[in-house]
Amino acid sequence: MAFNEKGADSHSRTFVSGALIDGWFAPSLRNDPNTGLGRWSEDDVFHFLKTGRNTHAVVFGSMTEVFNNSTQFFTDDDLRAVAHYLKSLPTDGQRDTSSWHYEPTQTAALEPAGQQRIPGAQIYMAQCRFCHGVDGRGQGQWIPPLAGVASSLASDSSSAINITLNGSARIVANGIPDAYRMPSYRAQLSDKDIADVLTFIRSSWGNRGARVLVSDIQKLRDKTVPASSTPVILKTQ
Repeated sequence: MAFNEKGADSHSRTFVSGALIDGWFAPSLRNDPNTGLGRWSEDDVFHFLKTGRNTHAVVFGSMTEVFNNSTQFFTDDDLRAVAHYLKSLPTDGQRDTSSWHYEPTQTAALEPAGQQRIPGAQIYMAQCRFCHGVDGRGQGQWIPPLAGVASSLASDSSSAINITLNGSARIVANGIPDAYRMPSYRAQLSDKDIADVLTFIRSSWGNRGARVLVSDIQKLRDKTVPASSTPVILKTQ
């Protein structure tokens, strides 16, 4: 309520363990294997903060401004120190009971004969498959996977809903705007469409995220607006 930290230091199991902020769910920075950095190496963390992307994820939501205006300008030594510190934070066995593993079985549901049987599968093939792949693994470091990422595994689906409704802001690395950005689907897809496709994503390829409800979409649709294609870059002399 007072916007204070849930945990004061690393001795608290809630320290940097994730929270909902301005319609985005910031995932855990601890070594939780599903909703945190457990499956990331120190190099993965370093490259994410340095370039805004790695094979696990691409910055989006509030983290885009953090990268555009802050972490990419750190020295490499400082970024390595941050990565080393974050990887030293322990996991919480109660938060993530078992590590995510890829399961290819759901890919069969995206074949033409199976799309009609599972809500959201046809929408995925029409709107998501070209970039994120039939297998949900994305396109290397350029387009993030949907399989095994925190937004697909966390109990809070706010980030997945927000980026689907509003798209992502543009990443600017070394002064060059990114050519790829997630588009807004608030005009193309109904609340039910978005709930169906996100539920499909959050229950496919080994993902075990909670079901997304139409009421969840309605709440964020009313409180949020599409991301601007013009990045906010803070300049200091």
